Amino acid sequence: MQQFKVTSDSLNIRSAPIVDDTNRIGVLAKSQIVSKIESFDDNKWLKVATILEGKILEGFVSQKFLSPITTFSINTLIKIGGVPIQQAERESAIFYEAGMSINADGAPNAYHPADTGIDFLANAGNPGNWWAIVVNKDGNPLIQGSTDPYPGYYISTTALFDSGFVQQDPRRYVDSSKISYIVLPGNSDLKKVTGVKLGDFAVVYNSNNEKLAFAIYADIGPKNQIGEGSIALSQALGNDPLVRSRVRRGIPKDIVYVVFPGSGNRQPRITSDIEAETKRLFEIWGGIERIKSL
Repeated sequence: MQQFKVTSDSLNIRSAPIVDDTNRIGVLAKSQIVSKIESFDDNKWLKVATILEGKILEGFVSQKFLSPITTFSINTLIKIGGVPIQQAERESAIFYEAGMSINADGAPNAYHPADTGIDFLANAGNPGNWWAIVVNKDGNPLIQGSTDPYPGYYISTTALFDSGFVQQDPRRYVDSSKISYIVLPGNSDLKKVTGVKLGDFAVVYNSNNEKLAFAIYADIGPKNQIGEGSIALSQALGNDPLVRSRVRRGIPKDIVYVVFPGSGNRQPRITSDIEAETKRLFEIWGGIERIKSL
């Protein structure tokens, strides 16, 4: 999609390509970025789409108040572990480039009392301080029963969960082996400056092989580290993280993440929903050509 920025102090966006007191659906601020869908009335009107606080707004605007974008004004909001978290002027989306370590949390076969799960038990914590598995009131890990997916394994958790299932049900959590998800640091400054929340959507691009994946923000990591994703996300980007059936192989560098704060509903989503909603956001944001230019 061709992109433009608003040149007037404010610009009405309308439900039809005509000026009418009843068809205004919003007001765009100066320098707001919009993407052209199609033109009307000899290019006097454009049907456009824009992303406001993670939500898509489509409508009609007068082209005379728009200017084609050739370059984006980029700001660094915060640095985490030396990685700049960036944002274009008048956009809510954030982006950064890092490697990808692998998070197995949420997979029902992630952790086992004998440390034979697909991830190493140390990554779930230690006695008295378990952070990635369900524990009882005394702090002791609960074990899956005969009707659970992996009897005898611990119940691995993610920060994003489905409240429709009880705490000890593995289905409550986002399965790393099935769902492409990203992990963001538990950094209050990041949340404050970006507005990102669990359940928001993201696009992840592997510059090494040009593979692209759509993901959801589903888990929280260390506050000073960034660049982490699920087993399924790693595989979608062309990397098999498993060596002898255990998580060992991440991606060292050249992974671009674009996150859309406010785009989710704070609930886990199935893969088809993640892909459908994120694909549309990504197209309006600028698509593959823009992500390659970062």
